[in-house]
Amino acid sequence: MIEKILNTKKINYSSNLNGDNLKQKIEGIFEQSNLSFVGKFTSQNEFTAYDKWTYITWYVPNFRRKTAYLKGKIIKSGKGTLIKLNIKPNPVISIFPILTLIIGIITIIVAESNNENNETLIFGLIIIAVGILFYLFGIFLRNRLRNNFKKYLDLKMV
Repeated sequence: MIEKILNTKKINYSSNLNGDNLKQKIEGIFEQSNLSFVGKFTSQNEFTAYDKWTYITWYVPNFRRKTAYLKGKIIKSGKGTLIKLNIKPNPVISIFPILTLIIGIITIIVAESNNENNETLIFGLIIIAVGILFYLFGIFLRNRLRNNFKKYLDLKMV
């Protein structure tokens, strides 16, 4: 449930390549500079990748600025090789819809309980609509990174 709310997706893919060949192929992809994402291996069988698009353009120390992030792990199995992916949008894009929905609902409740005019009620509905749009935007960014990564590896979903 939390993964759905925060727009996180965990997916398993299978590959016909063995573990070492798959790792070499992924490293070769990460070395290309013309792709829409960048990545690197963090350990023997684990890697990270992120979208080149930037959500926040100014530099803030210890703050994630890219639009989507991917963590992967290569696991050798009997039928080939599995890749476990954990993909999520920028944390700001994940948390902002939740906050706007809460603020929108509170605004609507306050407008109804105080019998205020329709402008406050409409404002609350607009805030909720913005939250829904940001949630959909997060899904788009997450899927964009997943599809761009998957396109270069010839993977099958398990």
